[in-house]
Amino acid sequence: MLRNARSFRHAMLRRLLPSVVAVFFVAFAVLAAPSAFAQITEAQQQVQQTAQAAGVGGTTDLVQIIGRLINIFLGFLGVILLVLLLYAGFLWMTAGGNPEQVEKAKLYIRNAIIGLVIIASAFAITRFVLGLFEGAITGGGIVGGGGIPGGFASSAGSLGGGILESHYPPRDATGIARNTAIIVTFKQPIKINSLIQDYNDNGTPADLSDDTVTEGVNDTAVKIYRTDAGIAGTLTSGKVRVRFTEDRRTFVFRPVELLGSPNVNVGYTVELKGGLDGVLLEDGTLAFGGAFANGYIWNFETGTFVDLTPPKVVSAIPRPGNQYARNVLIQINFNEAIDPTSASGFVSGAQGFQNIQVHAGGVATPNLDGEYRISNQYRTVEFIPAELCGKNSCGEDVFCLPGGATIDAIARAATLDGAGPAAQFTSQGFDGVVDVASNSLDGNGDGTAGGQGADDYSWGFGTSNDINLTPPAIEFTMPPSDPSDPGQSNIDPFEPVAVRFDSILQSSSFNTGNAFIQTKEPPEWKDTFWWSTGNTLLTDLNEPVTDPSMIPVKSEGRILHRMYATSTEYDPFLLSGIRNMYQNCFNPVSSPGCPLGPGGPNCCQDQRTNSSCSF
Repeated sequence: MLRNARSFRHAMLRRLLPSVVAVFFVAFAVLAAPSAFAQITEAQQQVQQTAQAAGVGGTTDLVQIIGRLINIFLGFLGVILLVLLLYAGFLWMTAGGNPEQVEKAKLYIRNAIIGLVIIASAFAITRFVLGLFEGAITGGGIVGGGGIPGGFASSAGSLGGGILESHYPPRDATGIARNTAIIVTFKQPIKINSLIQDYNDNGTPADLSDDTVTEGVNDTAVKIYRTDAGIAGTLTSGKVRVRFTEDRRTFVFRPVELLGSPNVNVGYTVELKGGLDGVLLEDGTLAFGGAFANGYIWNFETGTFVDLTPPKVVSAIPRPGNQYARNVLIQINFNEAIDPTSASGFVSGAQGFQNIQVHAGGVATPNLDGEYRISNQYRTVEFIPAELCGKNSCGEDVFCLPGGATIDAIARAATLDGAGPAAQFTSQGFDGVVDVASNSLDGNGDGTAGGQGADDYSWGFGTSNDINLTPPAIEFTMPPSDPSDPGQSNIDPFEPVAVRFDSILQSSSFNTGNAFIQTKEPPEWKDTFWWSTGNTLLTDLNEPVTDPSMIPVKSEGRILHRMYATSTEYDPFLLSGIRNMYQNCFNPVSSPGCPLGPGGPNCCQDQRTNSSCSF
């Protein structure tokens, strides 16, 4: 019996030792050959590309896959040894005084414990080795401190950190309709002919009336192509029609033919090129400079369908039938992204943009002067009146509607192209609000597009002669703001930063200049870290507003971003440029627990002080 037990022990060791030796071999190979990290990075990228091409995503990297397989193998061995321990215990408990059976049980237990020690050591070594690989790939590990991490895309940092405010489709979006438009919003006016081939502004970029108009994309500066075809498959000037908003900041690229395929999902890449042959600012200087000189690149994936669903209004602010202070802004929120050329513009002398109208004293009165501004990833349009009526506490101009008036607002549906829901497109663009797939507004929310007049969305409210001076304040942040314990959030690396305010925000003020993330990453990573902003209306129960019957009372802002690197500090910032619907600015040193008042300008741990806060 003892000989059989010893034979079993030797057999177990013979089976376990090869696994342990293999793990040690991998560890020594990694420590002896740092160049293997570059191979792992390349292999990871190949795995991700293959997975994406197969339609199964690519978010799990090669190191994670290997680690999971090793963990499964070691876990299986652990289960075997656990069963052996249980069996040894059974033998001992049922020995009935038989010394040979007791000795046999002891040997089983001893061998199982040795096996568990070996497995635990192998697990620790595996974690260490894979940690080295992960560190090399993300830049945060023991080996390989510099360079751009393999899991992070370059030519991305201009979104948020550079010239780009937003774009559609979003980065790495999937399930995009084949008839979508591609939209890009810049933070400054762009030289039109750097994006539109042969366009001539005749030296007066702000005056569009004397322009020599063309619509074909400048395919030298803008590359749109199927990812699998590469840059050689770029859509040429005759295959993409381009329109832009009056401020020359937002450009809408509409492919002449449907993107993708009716049978399989198709990946697309969009490149905005840097350099003198690339995108230029209105004064002729480079739009992409410094760390972002290479331009900007992003990917998205089309589905197999065409979008034939018209957009709806989710909420209209101010709500109808009530009276509001005259410094309130008008805001319309849609359930999907809207074509900015159909929903934004300027009115001066009652002339200009007419797709959305605001009247004081009835719809027969002239359209009020002001700006219709689109934001929130193209889902929100705000009317900012032209009448200057004061300044807020941050010294910013405040604009007002007529006081003591009845205000009527209308968002017009577009003329249909045939039976619809697609809208008719003319040389003047769309004559009503349409979504990114050119579907006309469904103003009555019945699921069909009835066209202009039949499907307009209108409402009314009143104004007083009062001015609302209450600033917005933060109710909640995620990750939590805890100066006593910085850097201990341990959140999902893809989790957006979220901040809930106690009132409805001016959507266009919650932008990448006023809400952003500072990183402690190496400087050479700067062109990999991107961020974008959005916001959601909430009820008093903090439920998202999804229907006009729900009453919005507050907003939650979000900062989406590139995934965080391991062991790196990230600092979200919210600046005083953030404003509520009454154009009152957010005071960063105020909070519900530390309201504005005496005691000093700084708010430290909910106490006002003249001293700097310690963290």
